[in-house]
Amino acid sequence: MRESQEAGRRAPYGTGAIGRNKAAGLAVLAAVAVSLTGCGDSAAEGDKKAAEPEGVVTEAEAAKIVDRYVSVNNRANKTNDGKLLSTVEGGALLEQSQAGYKADADLSKKEQAASAEPFSYVDRTYLIPRKGKATWFAVKTRTKDKEGTSKYPQLIVFDRDKGKSNGKAAGGWKNVASVSLVDDEKKTVPLAKDEDGFVRVLPTGSGAEGSSAKGVEKLSTSLADLYTIRGPLSSSEFADTKAARSVHEVPKEVGKDLGKRATAQFKEGESEHEKIYTFRTRDKGTYAVFNTAVDVDQQVIADNLEMVPAPNLHPFVGKKPSKGFSLHWLHQSSAVLPAHGKPQLLDYEVELTSVRRLHHAAGAV
Repeated sequence: MRESQEAGRRAPYGTGAIGRNKAAGLAVLAAVAVSLTGCGDSAAEGDKKAAEPEGVVTEAEAAKIVDRYVSVNNRANKTNDGKLLSTVEGGALLEQSQAGYKADADLSKKEQAASAEPFSYVDRTYLIPRKGKATWFAVKTRTKDKEGTSKYPQLIVFDRDKGKSNGKAAGGWKNVASVSLVDDEKKTVPLAKDEDGFVRVLPTGSGAEGSSAKGVEKLSTSLADLYTIRGPLSSSEFADTKAARSVHEVPKEVGKDLGKRATAQFKEGESEHEKIYTFRTRDKGTYAVFNTAVDVDQQVIADNLEMVPAPNLHPFVGKKPSKGFSLHWLHQSSAVLPAHGKPQLLDYEVELTSVRRLHHAAGAV
């Protein structure tokens, strides 16, 4: 991933262009040895120790994992080396990043150099779940580069590659998500921790601790629906936020760009990145990180017309005109599900990951 100030690169949705929007640390507890003096049969009891709570990783281990990610990512960015990046990045974030590398081929040398500037994560707070509750950990952090330090914090999630046979976490640690952690009022979402300082997480789809968790599994489809509902935003599953309004207005903007001689159809696409990362908030809500694929078919309305691909499509399909193009956009988003009320979409990062040509006009067989 190329980190920049705030959330990331933003580009307008246009003809073939959908743009990219782009807690306190774990307490390290010392083991307390219960040392009893005695003789004979009581010696075994003298060796007992109080159980020490464990996290998925220690804070020191988490710091090394993040440092390695930053170092390798900066090296990969210099040459757009997607294979190297895949050693420290995974999931939807890797797919977005590799697509971004591909798109960079159409940039000028100056623009490519600017996008490859090194970055670092500063002001880190490690958010580590209790061992046995999750396979991953997160970091609240800010991004620093030559332009300065980002004003608002973001959340990055590190998970492990899965085993090939039993699905257990078996591989190396990889950054799989980078999302917003602030709401419309620029307030940081208050994530909850337990009595030992571990961040509280929820199993995907759980509603046992509050009604807010029951809608987690619907978030991806609900976001895709924002592109397709014909009614007002109030008819959607999301509350009225800047991010939700931004998505809901995209079809209208694309329609204006295309004019009367072409159409655009939005629908939920297929994605293998279905895992949702959920955190309990201090006000008994749920903070969720999730992925959504959206396909957009843009086609001319008559066979005597052709569509010229926008510059952002050139790395995928070249510059030759066609009857239309099917664009696959991969979103990575964050949302808060309050204990009561509709989910609140905080922000989303979206990247064009694939394009294919359409060889007939809209409505033609």
